[in-house]
Amino acid sequence: MQPNYLDGQVANTLPDVPITFVRCEAQQNVHVFVPEAFDLNLVTTVAENFSRKVQQPVRVYHDEILRKFRLCPFPEGSTGNTATYGIFQFLCNKTEPKITAGTVPRDNGREPNRIPRPRNSWILYRQYFSGEFIKSYPGITASELSTLIAAKWKNEPAHEKNYWLCLAEQEERNHKQKYPGYKFRVRKPQVKRKRQQHGAAATGVETS
Repeated sequence: MQPNYLDGQVANTLPDVPITFVRCEAQQNVHVFVPEAFDLNLVTTVAENFSRKVQQPVRVYHDEILRKFRLCPFPEGSTGNTATYGIFQFLCNKTEPKITAGTVPRDNGREPNRIPRPRNSWILYRQYFSGEFIKSYPGITASELSTLIAAKWKNEPAHEKNYWLCLAEQEERNHKQKYPGYKFRVRKPQVKRKRQQHGAAATGVETS
């Protein structure tokens, strides 16, 4: 089942679906709601995966009015107002250690490991549905896969595209926290082996 996404304020009641994503304008992030009927172990698993995905600690509250558990990303040092979130249950923290641009380990002393760029909404969408199409169409080529997903994306309604845009914005914020000082640089093309051999021949040095 596709997750439901609601923009704006949380209504008095939420649809009775397994997982609901709600955009919190006050904290500029996404909150996850799951039914209170869920086993607590399952709620914990969802919270851990959510924390791992957004790379932030996640607080879990029980909202008796909505009859749902509310999973909220809560960065360390945050002082947001949680009075209306319900009764605090527990905290999950599956974040990874921060790596600064200046401390990225080097590969054999030649160049630093490349920091991945944050994914945009299209990349997130494509990666999600690639697995679905590969299962449905065994043997599909990369070109056919790109064509199918591009057509699906083109026909998606605005609220569906907005959902993936919201996830992309969240990923960009997480990326800035994980890699402070990161700046995208265009990679220079590597010197071709032919040129290396030519240079070696000019200096009388043999290459293997």
